[in-house]
Amino acid sequence: MGYKIKDNSSKSTEMEPVVALSSKEQFLFFVEEHRGLVWGGIFLVIAVIGGIITLNWLSHQKQDKAWELEGQAQQAFLDRPLDDIEKGKKNIQQAEEMFRDILEQYPGTPSAKISSFLLGNSLMETENYEGAIQAYTSFVQDHAQDHVLVGLVQQRLGLAYLLNGNREAAMSAFEAVMGNPHALNKDQVLFELAKLAEFEEKTDEAVKYYKQLMQDFPLSPFSSEANLRVKVLAPESEQESVETEATTGSRVDQATPETQEDSSGEEGKKE
Repeated sequence: MGYKIKDNSSKSTEMEPVVALSSKEQFLFFVEEHRGLVWGGIFLVIAVIGGIITLNWLSHQKQDKAWELEGQAQQAFLDRPLDDIEKGKKNIQQAEEMFRDILEQYPGTPSAKISSFLLGNSLMETENYEGAIQAYTSFVQDHAQDHVLVGLVQQRLGLAYLLNGNREAAMSAFEAVMGNPHALNKDQVLFELAKLAEFEEKTDEAVKYYKQLMQDFPLSPFSSEANLRVKVLAPESEQESVETEATTGSRVDQATPETQEDSSGEEGKKE
């Protein structure tokens, strides 16, 4: 029995046409094919944007409430009648509580930063020097990047240490201010150091600080008082300075006629 072999070579093979899709068509095709994934991504983006907007709104609300509470605290702190000491103490205690509330309820806000400093000042007014030291130290640790305000806080910290009987710690705080290139209160710190040395009857050291203040910060409002203190503490030194200036001036006056005679003589010779 014979077999017949089928020959397909005679049939022409048909090529399928290649269709090029544009970028837009490819995108639409992808969206159609992955519809669930695309919609999920859209909802996720909307949720993230909504969350950011909500957080910003809450942050502004939080800051506004913190500023409002701080304003009330500052008003209580400043409203201290001179003829009613008891009321003044109560107002300071009320301000302390408000500053603490701001630190607890609104941490990280600009108001909390200022309240941390004002809390230390309030504690100083009530002679709670240990509490003031803690408040000032916390401020320096939490806001070390604010060099200008840190210099002011370290000065207050040094004063709190002094009043608490820790001279060594106070000197370290004052030296930190003097070593801070951004501090704007170095003249006041020099004055504080001079007054401290004067109180401890270290006259030479006090005069040294006063003179440094006058030399480094001649335009400071503390410079004029430093000049007066030098005249009181070291009058002989001040007198020597005056005599030196007078001698220098007389030499200049004496040199002027001689110079004129020499110049006139030289002119006569030339003629």
